[in-house]
Amino acid sequence: MRGAGLTVGGFYAHFRSKRILDAEVLREAIARMRRGWFAGLEARTGVNWLAPAVKRYLSATHRDATEDGCPLPAVLSELTRADKRTRDVMTESFESAAQAFASHAPATPGIDSRERALATLAMCVGGLTIARALGDNRASDEVLRACVKWALPELQNTGGGRK
Repeated sequence: MRGAGLTVGGFYAHFRSKRILDAEVLREAIARMRRGWFAGLEARTGVNWLAPAVKRYLSATHRDATEDGCPLPAVLSELTRADKRTRDVMTESFESAAQAFASHAPATPGIDSRERALATLAMCVGGLTIARALGDNRASDEVLRACVKWALPELQNTGGGRK
């Protein structure tokens, strides 16, 4: 509290508990990351929206931006034990991202756009989590490239998935 310039009383004037603070910090961190993630994509649709969104998330730049990037790779294991309010923030944030992705994700044989959106988001977060955990950048880069290729099969014939 001293570091934030607040007293304990000042803290509780803003938040009734530390758990409420956790939920609000997570909400704001995800919202901030998402604004940057989707910035400039508003006029795009379909794969023209999906490809840069996936490539931004699964990039070496994002991997290395642990303080400014997505907080989920760092906190997912803790969220399984978090209180309902904090897990609800995660659910709302994930659902919002899933809806954004589903509105742009083309269906593929046997997979509708929502299923593809859910799998793509899971691959993005899981791939970034593994890439950040690996100590070898070559192996980490390989994971990122593999996830991009699987998330964007449409680009494999055009060479666009190899960047």
